[in-house]
Amino acid sequence: MPDHDSEPFGSLEDLLSYLYAIETTVEGEVNKIADSIDAVTDRLSASLRSAIGDSPWFPEAAKPSPPPPAAIARPAGYFQVSRDWISRHRAITAAVVCFLGTGAFLIWRQRRHNRVKRRAKRGKNGQRTDVVILAGPPSAPLTRSLCLDLERRGFIVYIPVNSLWEERLIQAESKADIHPLHLDVTSPSSLSSTTRKFTALLDPSDAPRYPLRLVSLILLPQTPSPPECRKIADISADTWSDAFSIHLLSPFTLVQAFLPLMLSHKSSVLFLTHTNIPSLSPPLHGEASVIAHAMDSYISTLRKELALPSGINLARLKLGALDYGSDHDALKMAVALRHDDRIHSTTNPNSATEQNKVRGSPLRELHLEVFDCIVGKRRGTVYVGRGSRTYDILGKVVPQGIVGWMLGLKARRGEEQKETRPSSAVDDLQASPGWESVDQIGEDVA
Repeated sequence: MPDHDSEPFGSLEDLLSYLYAIETTVEGEVNKIADSIDAVTDRLSASLRSAIGDSPWFPEAAKPSPPPPAAIARPAGYFQVSRDWISRHRAITAAVVCFLGTGAFLIWRQRRHNRVKRRAKRGKNGQRTDVVILAGPPSAPLTRSLCLDLERRGFIVYIPVNSLWEERLIQAESKADIHPLHLDVTSPSSLSSTTRKFTALLDPSDAPRYPLRLVSLILLPQTPSPPECRKIADISADTWSDAFSIHLLSPFTLVQAFLPLMLSHKSSVLFLTHTNIPSLSPPLHGEASVIAHAMDSYISTLRKELALPSGINLARLKLGALDYGSDHDALKMAVALRHDDRIHSTTNPNSATEQNKVRGSPLRELHLEVFDCIVGKRRGTVYVGRGSRTYDILGKVVPQGIVGWMLGLKARRGEEQKETRPSSAVDDLQASPGWESVDQIGEDVA
């Protein structure tokens, strides 16, 4: 504020500033006085209210009402707590909802997919017309499970055989639509003759029935199961030759022999291969890895050659761990082959023990996927069984150095263990619990 001795205001702005400062000062002082009066009035009213309330001579009706009691905070309910937590953690809530929603949708779609009734087409008179060639070892549980399921769904199944005991193995099923197909892949002339006879069987000109149609060729290339742990340096040339002949040359020859027939019938080709071990290419499993990668290259090349103009659906089913369960009928089937010495050379007494170590997916999943591939609903690569997709991704994405480090400890332990072989396969079969069951079933059948 300017002094009284100062010079007069030089301009109107100085005068307005001076007046505004006086107004602000006066307003502040008035507010302070008002606040003081309010505080004194509140204290006076509180004292007067207390004195009147405590006076016994004052009428009760004229006494002021007591202040309301303090509100007691009730504990929040679960719904309120949940809502508060969701409002504070919206990102986590959105992630959980997306995860649960996606999982529920996938489960619903899988159950709906499994409930679809799958049956092969039939003729107008109800006769079966669709034929499937199931090229796999008749003594393998996978081959037997697939042939029984395909026959139950309305297909006529032919299984290639090249020996008497394999034919007896198929005849032991006592199924009218499961037939052996004699094929000798080592003889080109015999294979060509069998192919011509099979073609004539599908479309007979003098038979009073509908012509048959070859809908699919299913190949089950064998891989050493359980694989023998040995170094590549310990595998002889004869072993490599036998492995290539059994696991690669046989399916290649079958595809070449039936390819013209499949082109005319617009059939499908299914390759069922094991994935878990070959996808990682672990040490001491060179034979299985080489066979699997050779089969991969063959399937990839064949798929490109059988493009859309050919009308052939080539599907690759990569198998993981499957649960074969306890097959009581397989023991009955083994009774008819008990006195054949050659079956002992192809039966592994330790296979059941190895399979029981891992609980795999049910075989029903494989049956459904095979049917969908036959009719053309599924194409390309299909993963079936526990661990099939995971091992395949690990083999393609994870660096080989990390995979080798993960498998190094197991490989060293395998080298340290001494290889123990049974004295004879027949003794092991007779000493195993499964063979005792076969003996009991044989006595019941007799």
